[in-house]
Amino acid sequence: MGDTDLEAYALVDLLELEEVVGDENTNIVVLIDRSSDPTHSDGEVLGLGNFSDTKLLQFGADGIESWDGSSELNMGTSETLESFIAFSLAEFPADNTALILWDHGGGWKGMGPDESDGHDLLTLPELRTAISGGLSEVGLNQFDLIGMDACLMATYEVAHAVDGLTRYLLASEALEPGHGWDYRALATLLGQSAVQAADLGVALTDGFERQAKEWKTSGDITLSLLDMAHFDDFTESFRTILSDVAVAPGPTAPRMRTATTRVPKYGSSPDPSISTHYIDLAAFVADWFDWNPLLLADFESALDDLVIYKVAGPANERSTGLSIYFPSEEAYSEASYFDDPIHSQWASFLQEYLTDGAELPEESYPKIDPDSVEHGTEPDGIYISAGLEPGSSENVAEVNLYYGVVDPADGHLYYIGEEGGYFDGDEQEVFVSAFYDFSILSISDGEDEIYAYSELWWEEELMFVDVPLAYVPPEQFGTDDPAHDIILSLGFDEDETIFSEIFYSVDEYGQWGEISLDPDGMISPLVQMWDEEAGELYWVDSDDDTALWADKELLQYSYSPLPTGLEVWIELEVIDFGGNSDWVEISTTTP
Repeated sequence: MGDTDLEAYALVDLLELEEVVGDENTNIVVLIDRSSDPTHSDGEVLGLGNFSDTKLLQFGADGIESWDGSSELNMGTSETLESFIAFSLAEFPADNTALILWDHGGGWKGMGPDESDGHDLLTLPELRTAISGGLSEVGLNQFDLIGMDACLMATYEVAHAVDGLTRYLLASEALEPGHGWDYRALATLLGQSAVQAADLGVALTDGFERQAKEWKTSGDITLSLLDMAHFDDFTESFRTILSDVAVAPGPTAPRMRTATTRVPKYGSSPDPSISTHYIDLAAFVADWFDWNPLLLADFESALDDLVIYKVAGPANERSTGLSIYFPSEEAYSEASYFDDPIHSQWASFLQEYLTDGAELPEESYPKIDPDSVEHGTEPDGIYISAGLEPGSSENVAEVNLYYGVVDPADGHLYYIGEEGGYFDGDEQEVFVSAFYDFSILSISDGEDEIYAYSELWWEEELMFVDVPLAYVPPEQFGTDDPAHDIILSLGFDEDETIFSEIFYSVDEYGQWGEISLDPDGMISPLVQMWDEEAGELYWVDSDDDTALWADKELLQYSYSPLPTGLEVWIELEVIDFGGNSDWVEISTTTP
């Protein structure tokens, strides 16, 4: 696939394939669609010139051959993929076959888009139709391996889409770094008359991890190999879990939302409107389903049979191999998700959860007892705690802490970060609490330094931070074009050394992907302000007068104490599973 802003990485992948080529036992056939946008890439590759249409390439025993008759094709249609599959399998019949799809990935939304053809996405129904049709044309039932070198494609929904069409599925739960897989791993095919599909999957997985470590992008990677012969059994065990919720000894919906704050999340943003709302499926279930240990054991055993190999970076060590779409409240769900009947039982369960949350009676909303609020300032930070009023705690699912500072220059309050809080108690009494250490993230390009908003969480001794930024490439200077919303994902080790630094962009279609910043471009850290009239937070530049060079070689990040004597506001928010909330604010001065 192709024709996106990931094109530069695609050319690197072609060069990796050039190192492998093929032999008398192996043919590698590639359909690549390049863009006419010079900002995506503007270079010659494989002696084919700087083309901007679609080409069909064969890497075989006689070298690399470009087939005639290529033109600009829409990679977002099922017809293009179906024709490619049918042609390749007919022209190069083989005992073992694999299909690898490369592009942006969006889980249940599909892959792509093709920017030259109306930003057409290849949806999951189109994907299934194309693979099934292409196989049928040559009299085959399934591939030995389907791989998806794209973000967010190791999902319950994607596995349903290819069920019955492949023996093995190789994909990532998380966002993939732009370099994707290392196709030099295909060298495992050379010089052998037969390679098992599972062995090829393992080789690709190990190659991906090895390259990610070389590129210093391994902090939050995942890649899992699924034996699809076990997917139906896994699906049945999951459906049994869902059915058993009807006899749960207590409310499960609040515990489900609480679980989303504790399990691995993928494609998450401080702005929930652009988050993917994908979470690790098995970790999610294990967090709240605890009243029937036999069913849970069956479910986890079925997962072990399904996921036969996987790798994960430090941020995602608890990932189990398969994710699922779970927006925590109706405001964040997308109606089109419920249109695909292939995952209908889960969709129905999710819809019921969302509806129940939206219809919670107002008298059940969480309410903080103002007389119970306690807070205290210490040299290393400030704590805040409170109790909930009787009858308002049954549906509580989440506690968050937001902190902001008042800029002495303009007197405005700017929110600079958030992290999770705690709640504890019983049916009669529930207490919530949080702690802030008076630190702030700053970003410097060697010339200027600007404070930034940070959403942080911990995995053992490692700290991970998502930072919202606005990015303006140099070609947009002096224009009215809006800045690009991007997310900086950082990983800090126990010595506060950064071991992972990746910039991700989210397009208007909700597709995530690593973005390569032009060092001559500019980035602006974002913070939040409160719109009193609209009753909501909104994002603004942290500094109206200064931006930073978008040069990764220059950028430095550090947490430091806030200046002494600065006015700080702390907001402790309590949320039920429907998204209804109450909060308490306090102000203090940094010591």
